[in-house]
Amino acid sequence: MAVGVILFTFIKANHDKDHFHPRLNQIVRILTQETNEGEQTKLATAPLPLATQMESISFVEKTVKVRLAGRHNLQTDRGDVPIDIKFSEPSFFDVFGFKLLSGTAQSLTNNSNTLFLTEKTAKKIFGNTNALGQTIQFENLGSYTVEGIIQDPPLETHLPIEAMLSLNSAEMLEKKGAISTISQNWEDFKSSAIYARLKSEGNLNQLNIVLQNYNRKLDKSHLQFLAQPIEDITPRNNDIKNDPNAGADWTSIKTQLLIILSLTLLSAFNYISLALARAFSRAQEVGVRKTIGATRRQIIGQFLIESTLVSLFALFFTLPCVRILMHYVPDMDVAFSWDTTLFFGLLTYAIITGLVAGAFPSWLLSTFQPIQILRKMKNIKLFRGVAIYKALLVVQFSVTIMLMILVVILVDYEIKNNAIINSTVPPNVLTLDLKGEKYENLQNEISQLSQVETTSATNWYYKPIKMGKSSVRLDDNILEINYVSVDPNAIDKEGIILKSGRNFPKNMPQGTEQYVLVNEAAAKLLEAKSEHLVGQNLLLDSAYVQVIGIMPNDIVGQSTPLLYRYLPNEIATLAIKINPDAELEVTKAIQSLWGNHFPEKTANIHNLKDDYLGKSSKERLSFFGFFALIVMIIAALGILGIASYAVETRTKELGIRKVLGASNIKLVWTITGSFGILILISGLIGVPAGLFGGDLLRQDMGTHVDLSIINISIGFGSVAIVGLLTVLSQTVRAAQIEPVKVLKAE
Repeated sequence: MAVGVILFTFIKANHDKDHFHPRLNQIVRILTQETNEGEQTKLATAPLPLATQMESISFVEKTVKVRLAGRHNLQTDRGDVPIDIKFSEPSFFDVFGFKLLSGTAQSLTNNSNTLFLTEKTAKKIFGNTNALGQTIQFENLGSYTVEGIIQDPPLETHLPIEAMLSLNSAEMLEKKGAISTISQNWEDFKSSAIYARLKSEGNLNQLNIVLQNYNRKLDKSHLQFLAQPIEDITPRNNDIKNDPNAGADWTSIKTQLLIILSLTLLSAFNYISLALARAFSRAQEVGVRKTIGATRRQIIGQFLIESTLVSLFALFFTLPCVRILMHYVPDMDVAFSWDTTLFFGLLTYAIITGLVAGAFPSWLLSTFQPIQILRKMKNIKLFRGVAIYKALLVVQFSVTIMLMILVVILVDYEIKNNAIINSTVPPNVLTLDLKGEKYENLQNEISQLSQVETTSATNWYYKPIKMGKSSVRLDDNILEINYVSVDPNAIDKEGIILKSGRNFPKNMPQGTEQYVLVNEAAAKLLEAKSEHLVGQNLLLDSAYVQVIGIMPNDIVGQSTPLLYRYLPNEIATLAIKINPDAELEVTKAIQSLWGNHFPEKTANIHNLKDDYLGKSSKERLSFFGFFALIVMIIAALGILGIASYAVETRTKELGIRKVLGASNIKLVWTITGSFGILILISGLIGVPAGLFGGDLLRQDMGTHVDLSIINISIGFGSVAIVGLLTVLSQTVRAAQIEPVKVLKAE
């Protein structure tokens, strides 16, 4: 039920989005409908000059202009910290429910260097230090003083804020050429938004009529404007573009509800298994109650109440777990309100789960006749055979085997990828983000440092790897293949041995591209053997180049098809090999040299191996292990109930077998064997499904995804062993049967 509760909280957070704003039903957002060559596009943004004209409308109380600047690098001693910046004005805090913990909204008007930060952003930058009065520097935007702290909103919003500057600041930056000029520009409207608060909700139609007067004809398009109530932003309308934080659409919400339903049915299936296993112990109770006058409806009601109480207790224990997960799993850090709506929603979910789980056992037990129950309970079959039930069990185990095979494949991939990185990524290497700057002079100065062994310019080392994509034609084959840029000297400096061919020649011309290297995966994709491909000409985009060498696949774990090109303007990173134990000293020296060349930008320096072997790999392995454990538990619970039921229904048979001389091992195998066959049948379905899923992973992640018989066997074998051990936990009771007790009524 925990997954169901988590999904409910996501749906609730989506529903609550922006509900913390006062007078919510009076706030509107202005949309732009652009008509270009007969094609209409509706956008969630609007040109800023429109707001000035709207201020004269009598039923518009206030307007708010918001300029969406996107992420800009904040310069710190630890390197760049990307911060999302918005420019706005004091009315922002009048119209919306965002509150200032310190500072005044009017300072957005009075001072162009004023900066507001949210609580979360201030803590990310300054930790526990007081942020007020601190001066910070943004790359390309200049320095600003923190003069206000914005309280983190209590709920999710379509207008998330990390940092806010004044519109005056935006105008100053426009004059300097640091940002595009849109303040008085009707044509550039895709990075600005306009909001308004109306005097009453009924003014919406009037506003839309008035907005028709502000239609704007541009050189290549025609703009029309309309008002959208802020309540209608979520769920997302996919017809409205440029609205990244609008939340989930109805399709996504329905998908989450479908997952909740599937999990509910899965948990109900396991509950039914255990309930049927207990049917015999409850049967005499049913017989006695019916004998003293209980109706079938009362019997059904009793068992439905029991299953519902079990479900409610499950919910009671689930909620604390979910609260803990909300704090420790970043993707679950959503803001929602624990109000009566959510409370009754979860209560209803628990009740429905209990009713679904208890429906079949309660109906079945209520059909028992007292005379049958009180005479020979062991002769009663709860239902004719268990064919349908066993089919459901096979389906459940097939899915479990498929999921376990995928988990084993992913864990194996992660372990092998780490091993490749350990063996191929050289130790004591730093990476310096060049940020698009000319690097030759800086590289020469860094190379002269006494603690530096070698430097090489490339963009295959930096994470995320900066790739481009090119159209490649060889004979009649036309393919889209990724490429990375590399300095001709980098391959020799790193000691990389080519599979065939030769490296780039020294003193490569920078004006024209003549040669290219490909890796083994790209050579295979071009359907040519390595030795035949070397020396051939490729039509790369619009120019011919010669393939002069084949690179190995396993450079820092990259097994996707790649071209290695010398494109000086695209090289993004300087890889710097240093002496052992000199990282701190070299880092300070590089920062100093960088500051001499590019004082307006921060030097981003990272340890290469630490970047590749960071926490993300361990977190993924932990997640895979946790997921495998959950999958195993679900599968074990599914088979536990039916195994217990099988033992109960066959006790008389087992008693006769024991009288006739069957050994304890033979009795256990009599029951266990049939379940072993079910697990084998599940394997015949689950293993091909797992191979199919693994092949999809291989297409997406590269040839390091191993679909070997060993991984398949581990995935299938682990599920089979857990299943058989679960069955044995019940069938070993068969060896303890005393014939005199189970046959005394015969």
